[in-house]
Amino acid sequence: MKPRIFLLLTVILFSSLIVRGEKVYDGFSGGMLVHTGYLFGQDNRNPYSMQGATFGIGGAMRVHLVRHLRIGAEGYVSSMPSSCTDRRGTLQSGSYLRAGWGGLLADAYWQCGKAWPYIGTTIGGGVNRGLYVVKGSENDYDMEEQSMFRKQSYACVCPFVGCDYVLTQSVHLTFRVDWLLAIHKDTLIMPTGPRLYLGFMFCH
Repeated sequence: MKPRIFLLLTVILFSSLIVRGEKVYDGFSGGMLVHTGYLFGQDNRNPYSMQGATFGIGGAMRVHLVRHLRIGAEGYVSSMPSSCTDRRGTLQSGSYLRAGWGGLLADAYWQCGKAWPYIGTTIGGGVNRGLYVVKGSENDYDMEEQSMFRKQSYACVCPFVGCDYVLTQSVHLTFRVDWLLAIHKDTLIMPTGPRLYLGFMFCH
C-alpha cells in the first residue's frame, strides 16, 4: 500500500509542476570517485575484528529533476588490507576486509555560483568479505595453518554531504563525506566510520 501512495504523490507532484510550466527534467550527471576513510568498532563475535584505514573506488549516476532534486544509483567497493589495520601483529599478509555496496540515491542541491553543495542519502545493500590469516601467508604455496573467511550480506543506509565545484558546464569536481550504516537483523555491522570521496562528474 505504501509504494502505491508514494507513486501517487510523485505523479501528483510532477503533474502540478508541469501544469505550472516548470521544467521537470534538468539533465543528468555521472562519474567515478575514489575514497579513503577510517573505520572503527569491534565485533565481539569475531576475535579478529579489524579497524583502520580503508580505500576504494566506485561511481554514481543521477538524473536532475526540477531545480534542486537529483535521483539515481551508485555503487562502491572499499578495502582495508591488513597492513592498514590495528591487527598487523596478529593477522598475516593477505588478510583483508572488503565491503561492496550500492543502492538508490536521492539528494538536494543548490547552485551557488561555481559551488553546488548537496545533501542526501543512499538506501540499498551490500556484502562484507573478510579473510583473516592468523598463521601462514599468501606469499607462499603452502596451505595456511590457521585462517578464517567470512561473508555477510546486509541492508544499508548511507547519508552523505558534499559539494560540486563547476570546472566547466560539462565537468564538475566533487567532494563528499558519508557514513555507511550497514544493518543485519537489526544489528549495526562493525566496523563503521566516515569516508572522504573525490572524483569527477560529467554532466549534460
